[in-house]
Amino acid sequence: MNKMAVYLNQHINGVAYSAPDVLAQYSTDRSLLHYQPKLVAIPADVTDVRRLVKFSAQLTAKGLELPLTVRGSGFGKNGGCLTNGMIILTEKLNQVQEIDVRQRLIRVQVGVTLGELQKTLGTNGLELPIKGDPHETIGGLIAKCANASNNTQPSTIVDFIERAEVVLADGNLIQIGAEKLSKIEKMATGKSFEAKIYAKLLKLISEKSAIIAQIPEQKESRGNYSGLGKVVEKRKFNLVPLFCGSEASLGIITEVILRCEPIFENPNYVAVTCENAASFSRNAALLKELKFTDIVFYDTEIFADSAQTGKASKFFRKPTRDGYLLIANAKDDSRLTRRRKISALKKKLPQNSRLIVADKENIRDFAAIEESLLAYLNGSPRGVRVPVIDNVYVPAEKQTEFLNAVTDLAQETNRQLAVFGSADFDCFSVRPVFMPASKTNYPDLVEFLRKYVALVESFGGQTCGDAAGGRFISAFVKSQSSAELREVFSEVKQIFDPQNILNPGIKQDVDARVVFRHLRSEYDSTIQSIY
Repeated sequence: MNKMAVYLNQHINGVAYSAPDVLAQYSTDRSLLHYQPKLVAIPADVTDVRRLVKFSAQLTAKGLELPLTVRGSGFGKNGGCLTNGMIILTEKLNQVQEIDVRQRLIRVQVGVTLGELQKTLGTNGLELPIKGDPHETIGGLIAKCANASNNTQPSTIVDFIERAEVVLADGNLIQIGAEKLSKIEKMATGKSFEAKIYAKLLKLISEKSAIIAQIPEQKESRGNYSGLGKVVEKRKFNLVPLFCGSEASLGIITEVILRCEPIFENPNYVAVTCENAASFSRNAALLKELKFTDIVFYDTEIFADSAQTGKASKFFRKPTRDGYLLIANAKDDSRLTRRRKISALKKKLPQNSRLIVADKENIRDFAAIEESLLAYLNGSPRGVRVPVIDNVYVPAEKQTEFLNAVTDLAQETNRQLAVFGSADFDCFSVRPVFMPASKTNYPDLVEFLRKYVALVESFGGQTCGDAAGGRFISAFVKSQSSAELREVFSEVKQIFDPQNILNPGIKQDVDARVVFRHLRSEYDSTIQSIY
């Protein structure tokens, strides 16, 4: 065991490891990258987190770098929880602290998984309407700024965080949430590190307001610090939007108070077939206009392939390879309103689109749609469907052209690029197959990604549509921000983390050559997830 691990074990309640076998377990996530950490620490409590941050800061002050990265379930697909420094695991920060059913609030530590949270809330008739794998931690969902579900207006986890507890880069603990701007302005006159953050950030926001206005809406892009424009609004100050999607590069969130919603137990699902890209765009717009929620879509090529694995969709006798299927929920507390939505949809849909309304006879077929997608993602005999470019954002008015361009790219590159995603968030995913999934063939993948990212950008899209950029994709997306805006983001990082110890190398100045040197020699993925 190295000297740093011995020292930390003498000073924290948790455990620090330096054994090669342990380090190897945390050298990969679901991305193509491999970073070997020097240490893996499992803090027992928030005090341990503070000690670990202070330890890193002290080493850096002496010229010895030990950058920190926080890791939950390791579900990231862009290397955001990897480092060659120290990984801080949140597995013991897993307590549900308290729940207020009347006010629909719950206080939890960030190591609690989404599945555990929903189980606790469910016994009280509540839920957190956030999209994610049940095994993902709350901290991980905040780090990537996860999308919400069951809402007629697209929103993110930002809208469900009332308060958060954050360990700053100096090891001190603060509370963030909506505050009166006047209170923060008064606090900014102090001499503490927190006060200096407020003073510098308020000055930056004031002086660079025109540049900050260029940042896309957070529900469209999670690249860089996309919540910066929401920090000051209507004489209110709130750091929560800035920290969501920051991937623990500004501070380490350890605990949150979440606002929940009553469980909606009576969904009315509908399925709409679309014969081509133009039909998809038209029908998706119609579903949005009629206030349907959870609008997801699938390229029918997915069902043509999944049928070979035994997971054929009951909605098609023989699915084509150039159509799309939309699934949506006519959510509303009023049954009459839900019936009216479906009736209006029937009247407005063109004749070449088929509408299937869920009932007792076919409800299982709706549930099986996701199983067909999973069979497609994991059933290719030709290689691994690499999850490197999920959920790009494309504006609604450009989606027909975008989908047709993806079809052209598939033909040009001789790769299957069946598209799936979320129509209410305008997010599109493809999972190209690379066989064998070895480092020697990664130049082909890099060339594909360059073409695909350029295609997304040509239609006014954003590559970080529903998750933060991490290390991998950030190497491809510098052109999506102006030089002035990149400088503003650099100033934000410097304000919060002047020693650059918190997850460096994921937001700014990502060197593609360094990233490519960290590509895995083999991609031995687990079963592919939708999320």
